[in-house]
Amino acid sequence: MDVFLGVFFIIICLLLIVVVLLQKGRGGGLGAAFGGAGAAAFGTRVGDVFTWVTIVLTGLFLLLAIGTSLIFRTPPGVVLAPVFDPPPGPIEETIQVRLGAETLGAKIRFTRDGSDPTDESAVYEGKALPVEPGDVIKARAFRENWQPSDVAIGRYPKKVAETLPAAPLDTRPAGEPDLPAVVPQ
Repeated sequence: MDVFLGVFFIIICLLLIVVVLLQKGRGGGLGAAFGGAGAAAFGTRVGDVFTWVTIVLTGLFLLLAIGTSLIFRTPPGVVLAPVFDPPPGPIEETIQVRLGAETLGAKIRFTRDGSDPTDESAVYEGKALPVEPGDVIKARAFRENWQPSDVAIGRYPKKVAETLPAAPLDTRPAGEPDLPAVVPQ
Protein backbone atom coordinates (compact mmCIF):
# COMPACT_ATOMS: atom_id res chain seq x y z
CA MET A 1 0.00 0.00 0.00
CA ASP A 2 2.82 2.39 0.87
CA VAL A 3 4.60 1.79 -2.44
CA PHE A 4 1.35 2.21 -4.39
CA LEU A 5 0.61 5.51 -2.64
CA GLY A 6 4.13 6.79 -3.30
CA VAL A 7 4.02 5.86 -7.01
CA PHE A 8 0.53 7.34 -7.38
CA PHE A 9 1.74 10.58 -5.78
CA ILE A 10 4.66 10.83 -8.24
CA ILE A 11 2.32 10.19 -11.20
CA ILE A 12 -0.06 12.93 -10.02
CA CYS A 13 2.90 15.32 -9.65
CA LEU A 14 4.08 14.63 -13.21
CA LEU A 15 0.55 14.96 -14.65
CA LEU A 16 0.07 18.26 -12.83
CA ILE A 17 3.33 19.58 -14.27
CA VAL A 18 2.35 18.53 -17.82
CA VAL A 19 -1.15 20.05 -17.57
CA VAL A 20 0.19 23.35 -16.26
CA LEU A 21 2.76 23.50 -19.04
CA LEU A 22 0.13 22.78 -21.73
CA GLN A 23 -2.24 25.52 -20.56
CA LYS A 24 -2.65 28.55 -22.71
CA GLY A 25 -1.32 31.58 -20.92
CA ARG A 26 -2.40 35.18 -21.32
CA GLY A 27 0.40 35.82 -23.79
CA GLY A 28 0.49 32.41 -25.43
CA GLY A 29 2.56 30.84 -22.60
CA LEU A 30 4.26 27.49 -22.97
CA GLY A 31 1.22 26.08 -24.80
CA ALA A 32 2.55 27.84 -27.89
CA ALA A 33 5.89 26.07 -27.44
CA PHE A 34 4.18 22.85 -28.55
CA GLY A 35 2.80 24.43 -31.71
CA GLY A 36 -0.56 25.40 -30.25
CA ALA A 37 -1.70 21.80 -30.52
CA GLY A 38 -3.74 22.14 -27.34
CA ALA A 39 -6.18 24.54 -28.94
CA ALA A 40 -6.63 22.38 -32.03
CA ALA A 41 -7.08 19.14 -30.09
CA PHE A 42 -9.62 20.45 -27.57
CA GLY A 43 -11.38 23.12 -29.59
CA THR A 44 -12.33 26.55 -28.31
CA ARG A 45 -13.04 25.41 -24.76
CA VAL A 46 -9.45 24.33 -24.13
CA GLY A 47 -9.12 26.72 -21.15
CA ASP A 48 -12.13 25.16 -19.42
CA VAL A 49 -10.87 21.56 -19.86
CA PHE A 50 -7.35 22.31 -18.63
CA THR A 51 -8.71 24.44 -15.79
CA TRP A 52 -10.84 21.57 -14.45
CA VAL A 53 -8.11 19.00 -14.94
CA THR A 54 -5.71 21.30 -13.07
CA ILE A 55 -8.19 21.76 -10.22
CA VAL A 56 -8.74 17.99 -9.87
CA LEU A 57 -5.02 17.19 -10.06
CA THR A 58 -4.21 19.94 -7.53
CA GLY A 59 -6.78 18.54 -5.10
CA LEU A 60 -5.35 15.02 -5.50
CA PHE A 61 -1.84 16.41 -5.10
CA LEU A 62 -2.72 18.09 -1.79
CA LEU A 63 -4.51 15.03 -0.40
CA LEU A 64 -1.70 12.71 -1.43
CA ALA A 65 0.92 15.11 -0.04
CA ILE A 66 -0.76 14.99 3.37
CA GLY A 67 -1.26 11.21 3.19
CA THR A 68 2.28 10.40 2.12
CA SER A 69 3.78 12.73 4.71
CA LEU A 70 1.89 10.86 7.44
CA ILE A 71 2.72 7.40 6.09
CA PHE A 72 6.38 8.02 5.27
CA ARG A 73 7.11 10.01 8.45
CA THR A 74 10.32 9.03 10.17
CA PRO A 75 9.45 7.14 13.33
CA PRO A 76 10.70 8.59 16.60
CA GLY A 77 14.08 7.27 17.57
CA VAL A 78 15.50 5.78 20.70
CA VAL A 79 17.47 8.12 22.90
CA LEU A 80 21.10 7.11 23.45
CA ALA A 81 22.12 6.16 26.98
CA PRO A 82 23.82 8.83 29.11
CA VAL A 83 27.56 8.72 29.65
CA PHE A 84 29.52 9.23 32.87
CA ASP A 85 32.58 11.48 33.14
CA PRO A 86 34.80 10.08 34.60
CA PRO A 87 33.69 6.60 33.60
CA PRO A 88 32.56 4.19 36.32
CA GLY A 89 35.25 2.24 38.11
CA PRO A 90 36.98 1.83 41.46
CA ILE A 91 37.73 5.07 43.34
CA GLU A 92 39.67 5.83 46.53
CA GLU A 93 37.98 9.09 47.56
CA THR A 94 35.01 11.32 46.74
CA ILE A 95 35.04 12.48 43.12
CA GLN A 96 32.88 14.77 40.98
CA VAL A 97 30.95 12.97 38.20
CA ARG A 98 29.17 14.64 35.29
CA LEU A 99 26.48 13.05 33.15
CA GLY A 100 26.22 13.70 29.42
CA ALA A 101 23.46 13.09 26.87
CA GLU A 102 24.56 11.95 23.44
CA THR A 103 21.11 12.68 21.95
CA LEU A 104 20.51 16.36 21.31
CA GLY A 105 17.62 17.76 23.35
CA ALA A 106 17.45 14.83 25.77
CA LYS A 107 16.95 15.32 29.51
CA ILE A 108 18.83 13.08 31.90
CA ARG A 109 17.10 11.75 34.99
CA PHE A 110 19.02 9.85 37.66
CA THR A 111 18.67 7.97 40.92
CA ARG A 112 21.08 7.08 43.72
CA ASP A 113 18.90 4.54 45.55
CA GLY A 114 19.36 1.64 43.09
CA SER A 115 15.98 2.08 41.37
CA ASP A 116 15.64 2.67 37.64
CA PRO A 117 15.06 6.33 36.67
CA THR A 118 11.54 7.29 35.50
CA ASP A 119 9.82 10.48 34.33
CA GLU A 120 9.48 11.51 37.96
CA SER A 121 13.14 10.98 38.96
CA ALA A 122 15.51 13.85 39.67
CA VAL A 123 16.59 15.84 36.61
CA TYR A 124 20.31 16.26 36.04
CA GLU A 125 20.98 20.00 35.80
CA GLY A 126 24.54 19.85 34.46
CA LYS A 127 26.33 20.26 37.80
CA ALA A 128 28.86 17.66 38.88
CA LEU A 129 27.55 15.09 41.33
CA PRO A 130 29.69 14.19 44.35
CA VAL A 131 30.26 10.43 44.32
CA GLU A 132 31.78 8.53 47.21
CA PRO A 133 33.40 5.09 47.05
CA GLY A 134 30.64 2.47 46.96
CA ASP A 135 28.00 4.72 45.31
CA VAL A 136 25.89 3.55 42.38
CA ILE A 137 24.21 6.04 40.05
CA LYS A 138 21.58 4.99 37.54
CA ALA A 139 20.76 7.40 34.71
CA ARG A 140 18.35 7.40 31.78
CA ALA A 141 17.86 9.98 29.02
CA PHE A 142 14.39 11.10 27.92
CA ARG A 143 13.20 13.15 24.95
CA GLU A 144 9.63 14.06 24.04
CA ASN A 145 8.02 11.65 21.54
CA TRP A 146 11.10 9.38 21.61
CA GLN A 147 11.67 6.10 23.36
CA PRO A 148 13.75 6.56 26.52
CA SER A 149 17.29 5.27 26.61
CA ASP A 150 18.51 2.15 28.32
CA VAL A 151 19.50 2.61 31.94
CA ALA A 152 23.16 3.53 32.31
CA ILE A 153 24.68 2.28 35.55
CA GLY A 154 27.67 3.98 37.11
CA ARG A 155 29.24 1.79 39.80
CA TYR A 156 32.05 3.40 41.77
CA PRO A 157 33.28 0.70 44.20
CA LYS A 158 35.93 1.34 46.79
CA LYS A 159 39.35 0.74 45.30
CA VAL A 160 41.11 -2.16 46.97
CA ALA A 161 44.89 -2.22 47.09
CA GLU A 162 46.03 -5.01 44.88
CA THR A 163 48.63 -7.23 46.47
CA LEU A 164 50.00 -10.17 44.58
CA PRO A 165 51.46 -13.13 46.41
CA ALA A 166 55.21 -13.32 46.15
CA ALA A 167 56.34 -15.73 43.47
CA PRO A 168 58.58 -18.54 44.69
CA LEU A 169 62.14 -18.12 43.65
CA ASP A 170 63.52 -20.71 41.27
CA THR A 171 67.01 -21.57 42.53
CA ARG A 172 67.78 -24.23 39.95
CA PRO A 173 70.46 -23.54 37.41
CA ALA A 174 69.22 -22.69 33.96
CA GLY A 175 68.59 -25.65 31.69
CA GLU A 176 68.21 -28.17 34.53
CA PRO A 177 65.16 -30.42 34.01
CA ASP A 178 62.32 -30.60 36.48
CA LEU A 179 62.92 -33.71 38.57
CA PRO A 180 60.73 -34.92 41.34
CA ALA A 181 62.05 -34.09 44.75
CA VAL A 182 63.63 -36.97 46.60
CA VAL A 183 62.95 -36.95 50.26
CA PRO A 184 65.79 -38.49 52.33
CA GLN A 185 64.74 -41.30 54.67
